[in-house]
Amino acid sequence: MDDCAKEATVGSSGGGLSDEERNAKDELKDVEQLLNRNILGQPQWPVHRTLAVFSGLSLTMYMVCTAETVFNHILGQLKEEFRTDIYAQWLESAFLLTCVMVQPIWVKLAERFGRVWPLLTSLAVFMAFSIMVGAARTMVVACVGRALQGVGGAGMMPLALVVLTDVLTPRQRPVYMGLLGAVIIIGKWTGPLVGAALQQGGHWRWAGYMHLPIGAVALLLLIYGLHDLPAPLGSKMRKLRSFDYLGTVLWLGGSLMILLALVWGGNEHPWRSATVVCLFVVGFIVILAFGAVEGLVARWPIIPLRVLMRPRTLLAIISSCFVGVCMYGLIMFVPVYYLMVIGESTHKASTHILWLALGGVIGSVVAGALAVVRGRVLIREWSVLGTAMMAIGLGLMYTWPLELSPARQVGFQVLVGLGLGFSMQQILLASQAGLPADEISTVTTLVDYSRTLGGMIGLVIGQVILKEKMFGTIHDQFGPLVELGGQDIVSLTSMMPMLQMLPALLSKPIYEGIVNALRLVYVADVPFAALACILCALIPNLPLHAILPAERPDEFFQAAQP
Repeated sequence: MDDCAKEATVGSSGGGLSDEERNAKDELKDVEQLLNRNILGQPQWPVHRTLAVFSGLSLTMYMVCTAETVFNHILGQLKEEFRTDIYAQWLESAFLLTCVMVQPIWVKLAERFGRVWPLLTSLAVFMAFSIMVGAARTMVVACVGRALQGVGGAGMMPLALVVLTDVLTPRQRPVYMGLLGAVIIIGKWTGPLVGAALQQGGHWRWAGYMHLPIGAVALLLLIYGLHDLPAPLGSKMRKLRSFDYLGTVLWLGGSLMILLALVWGGNEHPWRSATVVCLFVVGFIVILAFGAVEGLVARWPIIPLRVLMRPRTLLAIISSCFVGVCMYGLIMFVPVYYLMVIGESTHKASTHILWLALGGVIGSVVAGALAVVRGRVLIREWSVLGTAMMAIGLGLMYTWPLELSPARQVGFQVLVGLGLGFSMQQILLASQAGLPADEISTVTTLVDYSRTLGGMIGLVIGQVILKEKMFGTIHDQFGPLVELGGQDIVSLTSMMPMLQMLPALLSKPIYEGIVNALRLVYVADVPFAALACILCALIPNLPLHAILPAERPDEFFQAAQP
């Protein structure tokens, strides 16, 4: 009887485990299940399907990132080919303008109707207008093509991040996000090199055409990998009727005015001109009206205000914006040193940012692989380390003299690149943890959007500093002989062959002024990197599987069942 009683006792207690031990074991089992399922509730995908989708999304991201920067350093040559000084800056600005404006619209369509067709449609739009860019015979046609190409890019960039977040398990996400971060850096920082190489070979039109074969492969991979991705249930007509049309109009109108003010300020119009001031004022008023509509009227808002009420989300959005300020400024202005001061060709000057790209790729891959070590989440640590390294590296770049040793050239750039790689995708991962499932796509888009917007701000800040300092130096040397009113950076690069012909007595002060201007551009980014570091330190670490149930289930993937 004693033996039977003992066996019964052991059986009833779960193999001799106490209640606390059983609860801990059950909790570990639940966590293990969460780690092996994606946000859609599906078990981990087969390796071949995961790689197919990741490859398609990587090609998609590479295309849009390359398109952003491919014309950065060949605008002067294109002005000569098109025989016009008008609209040259718009080859660069038009793409960024529409790409920033339309991002939230594409993502809201993906939330309401499923991810697949908005992603594929945006890719098709991008490819179609890439043909228009390549075939353009006038500057106006090329700029319109770039703007419409940016409309497609506005969907490709955020939806690639959203889809990858959806289909990966928490165990896979840091690694693949790190790899995608490396693709982003390669795309953005090799874009100027690709453009310069094509221009040097007399084939700049392939800056548009090259996306066609890459896009075709991406479309095939995505159709194969995402053909059965679940979509939200419900009537499509009902969703169309309830779509936030008023919010969309207000968002596009307000964003357009603010972004136009950033693009025009200091170029087409002085910053204090009535045009620029009115655009800023009216644009912000329209955005405030958009916020009121989103909070009080819209049933399915483009940007739910509840998302912005979460401190964690706000910290990630603002820090991502500051990282974008530093990132885009480097892409644009590091080659300027070699182009204007060293006197290298456009192609050779563009090759120097490969050191930045190398550091960024290594940093992104390493941080992604080590975001979780022995079960401990290290996202905040990587973000803080990365932004601190960016601040230090940018500060060191302030010491660049007129004649810079190769070791310092490489070392400073690799340091900044490593910092960017360590932090860029980690901030995105930090923003996703602990959110309701139906908010993850919106927050992912806002973090990516803020980085792109920060990039535009960084370009504006750098151009203002560069223009005022360099043009001031040239004016001091030549006085009334050179009329600088209305000149832009593209115009100054076109003047470099003339400056190189001047005697050393006249040219040396000008080159010193250019170096001093570039040093100010680099050091102006240090406060942004330092502030991003402080904000990242305030973002608490949460496990990546800490995803809350959707607050509005009818807005999420109800069909997503294991």
